[in-house]
Amino acid sequence: MITNSYSITDLRQKTLDVVKAALAVGYVQIIHNSKAKVAVVDSAYLAALQEAYEDQMDTIEFDKTVNEPTITLEEYLRKRSVRKSRK
Repeated sequence: MITNSYSITDLRQKTLDVVKAALAVGYVQIIHNSKAKVAVVDSAYLAALQEAYEDQMDTIEFDKTVNEPTITLEEYLRKRSVRKSRK
């Protein structure tokens, strides 16, 4: 069972109470037809979630690219200068 939950009716009638609850615990879920539909989230909690998500995406991208072949800067510059001289 969802403990931090309010109905749509609660949100309409007790908006300040719902916001205070979200600020106290980070978030509350809004229930409609017996299902969680949305959440009211403290802005600091949301910022932390966004940062954690970005960190996770960065980690996934790093894991994908860490084993790709690399070249040294000198090799890159050498190849680049050869291409420029052909033009």
